[in-house]
Amino acid sequence: MTVATATQTVLEPGTVVRTPRYDEGKNTGLRKAIVLGLWNENAPKEGYKVWFYTLGAPSFAPRTLGMVFAGELTALGTVEEMSERTLLRLYLQLRDYNLRSLAGYGAVEHRIQKAGLRLRELRRGQ
Repeated sequence: MTVATATQTVLEPGTVVRTPRYDEGKNTGLRKAIVLGLWNENAPKEGYKVWFYTLGAPSFAPRTLGMVFAGELTALGTVEEMSERTLLRLYLQLRDYNLRSLAGYGAVEHRIQKAGLRLRELRRGQ
């Protein structure tokens, strides 16, 4: 879930967090989000790219993608701990949006796919 560095702990892509969501400078309240990676790979203190997955597919039009500072978020778990139904919905939204080329999205998509397949195998008794 986290990676320790010399100066601070860095959250991995695929970590589920609770953080405030800002739209046009206004706080719309705390929401669940998935960490997509660091905002700036060279400066971990600058914050994280996040996807507010409960609001829909990743995009900037309805503001489901955003940036948060490290002090604003609370880690809740990882995508592997989500239900199979939620994982399938998340995977389809990422696949349809075709964000594989952007940093962080591919890692999150891979973790979601892997967790969904594991849950499906467990359900089928394989």
